[in-house]
Amino acid sequence: MCKQNGSRSKIIFLVSVIGIIAIMHYLTPTEPHSYHKLHIILRKLYFLPPVMAAAWFGLRGACITALGVSVLFILHAFLDWPGNYMEQANQMGELVGFWIAGVIPGWLFDRQRSLLLDLAHANEETLLGLVSALDLREHNTRLHSQRVREYTELIATKLGVDEKVKREIGFGALLHDVGKIAVPDQILLKPGKLTDQEWDEMRKHPEAGYRIVKRIGFLKDAAEIVYSHHEQFDGGGYPRGLKGKSIPFGARMFMVADVYDALTSERPYRSPMKYDEAAAEIKGQSGSHFDPVVVDTFLAIPPEQLQEISRRYQDQSL
Repeated sequence: MCKQNGSRSKIIFLVSVIGIIAIMHYLTPTEPHSYHKLHIILRKLYFLPPVMAAAWFGLRGACITALGVSVLFILHAFLDWPGNYMEQANQMGELVGFWIAGVIPGWLFDRQRSLLLDLAHANEETLLGLVSALDLREHNTRLHSQRVREYTELIATKLGVDEKVKREIGFGALLHDVGKIAVPDQILLKPGKLTDQEWDEMRKHPEAGYRIVKRIGFLKDAAEIVYSHHEQFDGGGYPRGLKGKSIPFGARMFMVADVYDALTSERPYRSPMKYDEAAAEIKGQSGSHFDPVVVDTFLAIPPEQLQEISRRYQDQSL
């Protein structure tokens, strides 16, 4: 929604710039000579909209803008076609220039955007590989973190979070347990109950994960979710004992998603809960473990959407 509003604002601004330039160009006379100079300057300003459109919308936007500018320019030329051949040639050159000023930057913009998308996709695939390895280390399947990410992003969508922030929240959810790489196997994989000392060691993994993730430039915001994913709304969590809105919003969404996945997934010590049972469990911890706003939003999501995510990332036996 925010992205659409941003594009709409840019279009309105671009149309306004073209309109102002055209009005001033049409109303400024070519005589006397002092006005003619101003008239020429205004003609040069027509180069600006195609360049702006190229930077904002790529090749397609640049071509549409260059076409609009060309129509206005040609219409004025018919109304006031100069008798001087040099001036005629100059105006024809300007007309061609509008397209060059738009098409070349627009093509370069699209090419760069494509390269950046490829790079972003490669980065995401690398992260998925890392997360899969971490999930397998705990003898889980590789799909737990992907499910939690999807649940968290679904909650973020229902809360109206813009796409950029939602993507960062998704990365935080995906990487939430990356700090467990620093937990010794004898603790992480211990089949029985952990001792107090072992729990102290286990509770260090959010901070360890934060230190790992924050070093990666595009994951700095996601690192805050990694750091805070075991906090609780009433302040009873760890590692910092954050409370209420001092917990990052993305982490508050993640906590609900993570517990829902834990309750509805197969575990060695119990069978998965049905949706109604898991929803009741989460509702019962609203205001204590979970942010009530996030809980209400989660409970408003049709169960079919959650079940579709679960089916898409169905656990497989190892």
